[in-house]
Amino acid sequence: MTSKPNRNYIVISKRIRWGLTIWGWLLILGIVVLAVFLLLTQVYYLLAPTRPVKANILVLEGAVPDYVLDSAVAEFNRNHYKLLVTTGTPLEWGHLLVTYGNTASIASASLKKMGFDTTRLVAVWTDEIRNDRTYNSALEFGSFLRHYDPGVKAINLMSYGPHSRRSQMMFQAALGDSIQVGIISIKSYYYGADNWWKSSKGFREVLNEFLGYIFVKFFFVPYQIPPGPLKGSKAISE
Repeated sequence: MTSKPNRNYIVISKRIRWGLTIWGWLLILGIVVLAVFLLLTQVYYLLAPTRPVKANILVLEGAVPDYVLDSAVAEFNRNHYKLLVTTGTPLEWGHLLVTYGNTASIASASLKKMGFDTTRLVAVWTDEIRNDRTYNSALEFGSFLRHYDPGVKAINLMSYGPHSRRSQMMFQAALGDSIQVGIISIKSYYYGADNWWKSSKGFREVLNEFLGYIFVKFFFVPYQIPPGPLKGSKAISE
């Protein structure tokens, strides 16, 4: 008995396909649930680490809430630093109404108002830039170090909340492997590390910084800028 030949269909065809079983869908659902759980419970700690190193210079990012200044003074006195440096960029708004046109100068002037020793304080700022503001601040700080003390081997960087990890990565990229960059993250007063998604401010800040971290980690390419006049005060007395 001979078998009938396969028919050829002009309009439709029959194909074998692979598809997920109920267990396959459950596995994907479990992976998604685990990813969301890790995002909610661990991402803040990834973005806001505190890992200081032994250093004589404390660097404070200027664009921080005022309460971070108190933490900077306490950290400076507790660990006997020789110098506190504020970094920053030009204000995005309000510069016509205030005396100080950049965040580094505002933080420095605020510290002076608090009674901080001005002989151990310096502000280093950048010119107007559109992109990579933190990285350009780090490059300018590197230029300051070459004038102040080329032999510096380590610094501690103080930043605000979920912005801290990205700032550390940017400063490390700008300063190079010869200088170790420790990080001190000051927690937000507005939301907690374990419930940041419950507030609008926390949700926006953490997710925005997480996307920024992904960009820096996988796509950002460090670069150098031509040396120019040093911004900020150069009259430093230890």
